[in-house]
Amino acid sequence: MTDNSQHYNELLDTHRHLHEMQYEHWIRYELFTYQWWTLLAMLIIPWLIWWRLVDRTRTGIILTYGLYIIFVVIAMDALGEAFQLWFYPIKLIPIIPHIIPIDWSILPVLHMLIYQCFPRWKTFLITEIIAAAVLAFVCEPFTEWFGIYLALHWYHLWSFPIYFLKAVIGKWLIERIVYCR
Repeated sequence: MTDNSQHYNELLDTHRHLHEMQYEHWIRYELFTYQWWTLLAMLIIPWLIWWRLVDRTRTGIILTYGLYIIFVVIAMDALGEAFQLWFYPIKLIPIIPHIIPIDWSILPVLHMLIYQCFPRWKTFLITEIIAAAVLAFVCEPFTEWFGIYLALHWYHLWSFPIYFLKAVIGKWLIERIVYCR
């Protein structure tokens, strides 16, 4: 056996052990806590609200924008966790490291509703600046206080331009691709 394969086997064993520990922790300390139930509600309720409010004549384009938001948020969340910039102490599902309700529900639904309700650039930009400020300076600190998010090497101020830019780039891309502008 080469040093490389021996080292690889050690990595696999460590990885397996880590997953076993994470699953055990999830069963004992996360599953069915008030934070877990809140995460479940945060996953379902925004989509119910979206379903009631979505403009049915524009559902396809709005969902396309939402899928872009989901893709970007998941990618950024994966990078943030990989570089240990933040951590999620409570998970809805133990095998998925990022915070599903925020990445797959809260953020895309919020941005889709803004995209739908503010089609003109000026009002869209103003609304997204407000949303970015609320997300970075109110929601992130609240999720830390609530125990579902822990900033390790990250400042909320850094989140503000990211929240704003991902939404603006998404609108720009959708208009370029779909409307050929």
